[in-house]
Amino acid sequence: MARSNNRSTTAYTFAAILLAIVTAANMFLVFYLFNSITTTGRNTSTTMNTINSVNGELQSINQRVLTIVAGIGTEQAQQGTIQSIDASFDSIEEKLNTFESYEGLSDATMKRFRHARVFIEAYRKRLNTIFDQMKSQEGLGDGVTLADVYTQDINPLKTTASEMLVASININAADTGRRQAKSAKVFVATEMIMLTILILGELAIFLISRRSKRVNAELEEREKNLQEVGAKLKSTRQKASDLALTNLLTGMKNRYALDNDISGRLESDRFNIAVFDMDNFRMINDTYGYEFGDEYLAAIADRLKEEFGDVAEIYNITGNEFCFVFNKEYSESQSMAFVQKIHSVLTSPYTVLNLTVQLTASGAAYHYLPGDCLNVNSLLVKLDTTMRNAKMNGGNMVNTVVNM
Repeated sequence: MARSNNRSTTAYTFAAILLAIVTAANMFLVFYLFNSITTTGRNTSTTMNTINSVNGELQSINQRVLTIVAGIGTEQAQQGTIQSIDASFDSIEEKLNTFESYEGLSDATMKRFRHARVFIEAYRKRLNTIFDQMKSQEGLGDGVTLADVYTQDINPLKTTASEMLVASININAADTGRRQAKSAKVFVATEMIMLTILILGELAIFLISRRSKRVNAELEEREKNLQEVGAKLKSTRQKASDLALTNLLTGMKNRYALDNDISGRLESDRFNIAVFDMDNFRMINDTYGYEFGDEYLAAIADRLKEEFGDVAEIYNITGNEFCFVFNKEYSESQSMAFVQKIHSVLTSPYTVLNLTVQLTASGAAYHYLPGDCLNVNSLLVKLDTTMRNAKMNGGNMVNTVVNM
């Protein structure tokens, strides 16, 4: 009997010590989780404020560029505006360096951020080139106005940079939300476990041995639930990733997807690529409205996917600009034949909302060789420049990129 009592006392003592240890551990974990959630929220707020500030300065720069494009003010005033723009870019550079120094940012966030930085640098470089030409009175070229350069070259760089910055904020916010949601679930689970242990310890320590089976079953159920939650989170992340790489209107891959798909091929692969843009597409929106324009683009996209989805990877890289990366098995001459067919499909009449419309299209084709371009942006610049030349010569044609 004494031996039994000793065993019972030992069991109770062990249970009491275990209860104290578990309670202390749970209290520490609660504090850790609370501190982690607070720190994550504060860091997210700081990074978002930094990016929003950069975006604000880009908007301010754009407004000042527009005053120069519009020819507002004296030459001396415009020079002052140019100096203020340069100062704003210096300020943006400091903020970008600050953002890059932040710890804990995901690879996806930093990738979008670095893309944005590339476009901001290209935006600044292009503006400096234009300002130097204005200062030296060299001119922008025959028939080319400052407004043309702004619309076709400068503003797209600024717009893309802003979109990349917004994308980096959204990705970072999504990452933070997932981390905080996970921490919150662990926090609640920890509280429940602590409360359960306290109640069981106070009321029924002597039932520990019998209770262990039930606790094990509960733990297994929680693990199953966590696995289900993990599977759902994985599915949600995949859907979010797919949305980030897809044009919602046409269902095609977008500019970011193109960057992901061919960046690694630039140094070692040769391939055939072409871009097309509808001529005077703005007339469709101005005449029939944006809803009609969206339906028109969707109809074109469906036709392109149906006829050329097996011969090329198709991207809708901007509103009405499509890019085709032809499969490796097709030669340059075969790809050029497809280019002509694509041009024919783009310029065919389409009936949308009981109205039949037909536009011309311009394009550029490129037989890419390894090492021709440093990045996807420079590749697209070559193609877009060649395509703009086609548009300037009347449009409705496809020019070939010629390497110098």
